[in-house]
Amino acid sequence: RHADLLQGSFADAYANLTRKTLLALRWAAARCPAAPFLLKADDDVFVNLPALTNYLASLRNPRRLYLGRVHWWVRPNRDPRSRHHVPDA
Repeated sequence: RHADLLQGSFADAYANLTRKTLLALRWAAARCPAAPFLLKADDDVFVNLPALTNYLASLRNPRRLYLGRVHWWVRPNRDPRSRHHVPDA
C-alpha cells in the first residue's frame, strides 16, 4: 500500500542476517545514491539520534565510514547448535 517494504527471497531468520544486511545495502546504493549515510538497526536497539547526528556532522570526510561492533581476532563458532554457528563452507 505504501511501497515502503523491502523483501528478499529468503527466510527472515538469524542465519540470514548477512543476506538481509546486503539486501539493504544494495537497495540503498541503487535507490539512494546521494544519501550520505545509511542506518541499519534492530528493533531492540536504542539509537541516540541527537548524539549520532552531532557526531556525523562533526566528521570532515566521512566517505568510507562504518560504525558498529567489529570483532577482531575472533575465531568462527563451528558448533552447529549455536545461533552464531558459521559452517565450514
